[in-house]
Amino acid sequence: MLPYPSSPEFPAALKARRESSGLSRSALARAANIHGVMPRRYEEPDCREFAKPRAGTWIALNKALGYDIPDETLAALAQEEPTNSTDMDTPSTVPGVIKALTLAEAKAGLAITFGVNIDQIEITIRG
Repeated sequence: MLPYPSSPEFPAALKARRESSGLSRSALARAANIHGVMPRRYEEPDCREFAKPRAGTWIALNKALGYDIPDETLAALAQEEPTNSTDMDTPSTVPGVIKALTLAEAKAGLAITFGVNIDQIEITIRG
């Protein structure tokens, strides 16, 4: 499974898996049903148009690359999709500002980062 998009390892992992699968960027885009320019934007952090895929696109990329995603991860990711969006920069989209996470996002990201089941993640908030 690919690292979660917020992981600094995501771009390189996506590129490595795409190349080892023998897919061009356009072939990956077709397989994941995304716009043809997006794989480059996901793979190249130094690109001016660099982007991180949303949860649904991350799932599609994993499936296009032959990865299975555990049901627990899918359920947690389904909760994180934004219900509305705006083109304006908010604290969660301004470069250099830490993005606010839901508990579901945090648990899903930690599970993916550490390679454990999402049920093994416990979060304690003190304050």
